[in-house]
Amino acid sequence: MSVSVLSRESQPVQQWQVHQWQVHKLRGEEVLLKAWSEPSPGRYVLTGHWPQGHDFYRPSQGAYDPLLLAESVRQTVPLLSHAVHAVPREYKQAWEHFRFSVDPLASLVTTVEEPVSLVVTCTDVVRRGTRFAGMTMDIEVCLGERLVGAAQTRFNNQPAAIYRRLRGSYADVEAALANCLPVGPPVDPHRVDRRSPDDVVLSPYPGGRPGRWMLRVDPAHPVLFDHAVDHVPGMLLLEAARQAAHAVGDGASAVTGMETDFIRYVELDAPAVVVAGDPVPDGAGRDRVHVSVEQHGVRVFTSEVTIEPASGL
Repeated sequence: MSVSVLSRESQPVQQWQVHQWQVHKLRGEEVLLKAWSEPSPGRYVLTGHWPQGHDFYRPSQGAYDPLLLAESVRQTVPLLSHAVHAVPREYKQAWEHFRFSVDPLASLVTTVEEPVSLVVTCTDVVRRGTRFAGMTMDIEVCLGERLVGAAQTRFNNQPAAIYRRLRGSYADVEAALANCLPVGPPVDPHRVDRRSPDDVVLSPYPGGRPGRWMLRVDPAHPVLFDHAVDHVPGMLLLEAARQAAHAVGDGASAVTGMETDFIRYVELDAPAVVVAGDPVPDGAGRDRVHVSVEQHGVRVFTSEVTIEPASGL
């Protein structure tokens, strides 16, 4: 379904509805994007909403959870793959690099639910013959009329047959979930800015070594595992980086940015260690915390997390 809307230049622009399957969500309430248009080649405008009372991405210190921005970008990856590049449903998209920053003051929750818009510019589009293989997206995110933040991501796209060849036995979703390690105990939720232990993704490290935790993976989590996957979801890794930054920093701090590399898939059947360094001042009143995830002794994920004092909100 599509409708015509007017651009700022008063030219009609076709606007298309977002279908739930295009953003890879089974629960309709988890769909953040509602419509998209292409005002010029390679430039897209997506509209949607951020719920003020989300079960997992709850407002904190009066502002929307910054990972709502990250999840909005994540949904943009399959949406544009399917809707623009005609990628079949069974193809797999994977993050390579992702960074974002948010303005805490512009992210404050108001008394009304304001529309969210993402302006996406696509570059470095790669094709293998006629097949879409990946691209880079630069994104500006607005809440109402306010610029909330910006993001950039690079992702690849693989046909199901190639994905199965790359993943081997791990491509079997049912087997991967059946072999998932038992869910470990959570750390104190308040230490990682969480209310419920069910939403904690860090477990105590054996022996209590500072700056180290075991990754806590619960395939029954209704948001992080909205649908079955054969590996640890990217949004769970971002949440682990966020929680680790809270754990080593001031508990009252706010995460306002991340720069992340997804190096390898993080598997469900082996322990993964989350490692966080001490906060390092960046000279602009913020701290940066380096977080990594290691599995089988190899670094599989890294993120530079920016945190700011809550008093700045």
